[in-house]
Amino acid sequence: MHDASAGSSSIVVGVIPGQPDRVVEEACRMAGSMSASMLYLVYVNSTLTEENGHMVPLDSDSMSETWRDDSARLSEHVLGIAQDAGVTAQYQLLAGDPAKELAKFAHSHNASMIVVGTRERGALAALQEWANGSVSLRLSHTQSIAVLTVPLADQYKS
Repeated sequence: MHDASAGSSSIVVGVIPGQPDRVVEEACRMAGSMSASMLYLVYVNSTLTEENGHMVPLDSDSMSETWRDDSARLSEHVLGIAQDAGVTAQYQLLAGDPAKELAKFAHSHNASMIVVGTRERGALAALQEWANGSVSLRLSHTQSIAVLTVPLADQYKS
């Protein structure tokens, strides 16, 4: 068990492109109240896999490199939110299953909490959640550390 009051804890935040700022803002508030030493802003791209230390698309027919630009924009945006809040943060891009990779990253970085947001509403989002499962639900059932799910109802831009 982690002692959040010790002041040396870290928080892992699951971020995705297009996600409302509220997730990172809430994580920054938690980091301040817990005196967390680091906020890890982690984007797990489920369309990528890691081979020999390099990120490559799961679909070998898809050689699109837009994921690099998406990740760079996301990194700049979320790090800016953390900087404006006065929180020390690092961005990390990972490949694979979001729940598994966030859990593994949190464990390896001795995190005291994982913060994620709810998914966008709509048919496509519902289909993705049905196929992949809810990241927040999967994390809350498998972790020994706190999982904060930030509700985002009506936060997504239409």
